[in-house]
Parts: sequence; C-alpha cells; structure tokens
Amino acid sequence: MAEAKLITPEIGKLLAKVESTKGTKEALTGSDAVFFEEFQGQYESTPIKRSPKVTGRHGVKTLQGSKRVTWSGRAEVAIPDQFDTSSDVPHCDWLLKAMGFDREDFSTATHEAALYVLDASPTAGVSFEAYDFTTDKADANYLQARGAVCGGTITCEADERVMLNATDGRALVAATPSDTYQASSAESRAVTYYGDDPFLADQMDVELVNLSNDDVYGGGSPGSPAGNFRVLPGWTINLNEAINEQRGVGASGGVARMRQSGNGDAVTVDLTIEEALLSNASAWDPYALRDDCTFIELRAKTNQADATGSDTFLAIHLYGQIVAVEKAAMDARNIWNLTIEVKYPEDVDGDPAVGTSPTQVFKYNAARGLYIDVTPTISGVLAIMLARDSS
Repeated sequence: MAEAKLITPEIGKLLAKVESTKGTKEALTGSDAVFFEEFQGQYESTPIKRSPKVTGRHGVKTLQGSKRVTWSGRAEVAIPDQFDTSSDVPHCDWLLKAMGFDREDFSTATHEAALYVLDASPTAGVSFEAYDFTTDKADANYLQARGAVCGGTITCEADERVMLNATDGRALVAATPSDTYQASSAESRAVTYYGDDPFLADQMDVELVNLSNDDVYGGGSPGSPAGNFRVLPGWTINLNEAINEQRGVGASGGVARMRQSGNGDAVTVDLTIEEALLSNASAWDPYALRDDCTFIELRAKTNQADATGSDTFLAIHLYGQIVAVEKAAMDARNIWNLTIEVKYPEDVDGDPAVGTSPTQVFKYNAARGLYIDVTPTISGVLAIMLARDSS
C-alpha cells in the first residue's frame, strides 16, 4: 500500500494561464494543460539564522524568511490549425508572456497573425500548477504559483524544433504559503494536448542584410536571398533578463511581486555562418563588419502547412551589430562564430536608423522588415510573428 502512494517523476501535468491581474492566482482546470518539457520547480524559503553567544555548538531555532517558487523548462512553438486571432492564441502564448513579450493580433485580408515584441517594461504574470502523481495514478502532489515570470533563450538547433527555454523563473507562493505545495486526492489525469505540428528549426531560412550597402550574405537581394553560403543551425537568442524580487513590508511580508527587466546587457544572438572567399560578392568579412560597427538586419522564417492545408509561418525579426568574432572549423569547412548585439529597429525607409529610436516599431516592406503588411504599435528590440495564410 505504501508503495502505491510514492510520488513518481514520470507521471505529471502542468496547468498554466496568463493572469487577468498579475499576482492574482487564476483558477486552473484540465483545459489549461500546457505542453511544457523538462519542468523543474522548487518551493524555496530563505533561512534566518540566529547566532547568540553560546556555551557549546550553535543549536538555537532558525527562522524562515521570504519565500518564492523557482522554475524552469522549455516549450516548442506551435499555433492551432486554422489559427484565428478572434478565437485562438498560439500554444506557447503563456510562456512568451512570462518571458517578457507583449502580443498584438492582426486579422487582414490575407493573414491571421500574432506579433510578439520583447517589452521594455513587461507587466504580465502567469499562474501555474505542476502535478506529480502517485505510482497508482490515483492522487498527486502539486506545486502552485502566481505572478510567474522568467528569463530565457530562443534556440534553433539542428534536427530540433524552435524552442523557448525558460530560465531563472520566479513566482510568488500561494496567498497562504502552506498551500504552495500540497496533496490533491483523486486528481484527474485527463488532459488533452494539441495535435498541431511545431515549427522546425532546420527548415528556417535566415536572411542577413548589410544595411550599409544592402549586401545579402550568401547572395541574392533583400527579400530574395540566394543562400549560396549558409547560416548554420544551432543559433541562439539570449534575452539577457534579470528577474527581480520586489520586496515590501506588510502583513504578508517577504516578496511583493516578481518582475523582469534587462540585466544591463543587450539582447544578443549567437550565430554561425560559413566562411567563403572574401572577394566573392556574397561572402562577408565579419572582422570588417565588427570593426566598422556595421548594422545588419536578420529575418528568419520557417513555413509549414497545417492539418487543413493552410500555410503557416514563424518569423523572427531583429536588427543588430556584430561585436565579437571567432574563427573555427566544422565539418571540413571554416566557419565564423558571431556574437550579435540586438539594437533598436530602423524604420523601413531608414529614418530613424538602427540603434537611434527606443520607440521605433517593426514595420513591413515588400523586401524588408515584417513579412506581412501590418502596423504594430508595440515597440521593442525583438519581434516574433506567428501567422496563417487566410487568403
């Protein structure tokens, strides 16, 4: 009988929802189950040690101070079949919000689109409950949290999906701290995960444009890259966020809220490209681009057909500057490992220029900027668009 009530790591579920009011716990049900991998969660408390002058080894009572939930994990990027902004959100909406992105929806004559922009001052919080079941699958223990936020990275690895990696996640404990981790008798295991395919990293086209002369790495022209030389899979966007425990005295004591902000560093991209003969018009000299402080535009897009046959895509947009270059070898070719700092976007007409306007929004141009003709109002340095062709 005792073994039947051991908690197993293999059987569990995670429920999560963006909060209507940050820090106010949402009521979660089985319909709020999310596809989240490698979840790690802890209920933590800061010990307050007491060290009087004693006649022997210290042995007086230690108190417990501020409390928090820490968490991490990863999720793929996917949208519902026949994605419709009037009724749907992308499956990873809750995690993008926790990572500091704001969302703006667009419904045009040709597309249904959700545009996420990394917010300079994000205000969203997430409630979640993480369940681990007993070996007999009848009951569970669960960790609950509210006001959850996190930092993280976005990775596009070889033979992988485009992944959102939550790191340094923090959240408030339950309003009654002792409820933060508890048992749930006769807990249902009935959840339904989406059947939609996630976006794949290997099928992503990455376009790099030198904004000083419109030279496209690998040949072609802006909006029509030739891909003669390749960007290698395995590139990473580092959000470089700090998660702040904002404290305040009061009846509940401890941590009042969790907020994320920039950690003082720019958002960065770790990117690898092939080295080719520098005199070739479509090859790049990263040393020169670094030394000349040249701005570049990066547009990355991966398409797939959903189950109904509609074309969908995931796109990543940013403007940046190469700040570090490492020459290496891989798979019988020389490569450049680049570190790119992300800068304020330019207007597609070049005024304002890259790195000059903190309030500049991402814009559309037939060969530059966003891939579809929408007019965002949210400003930020990094944009992710998820869209379906509705024409």
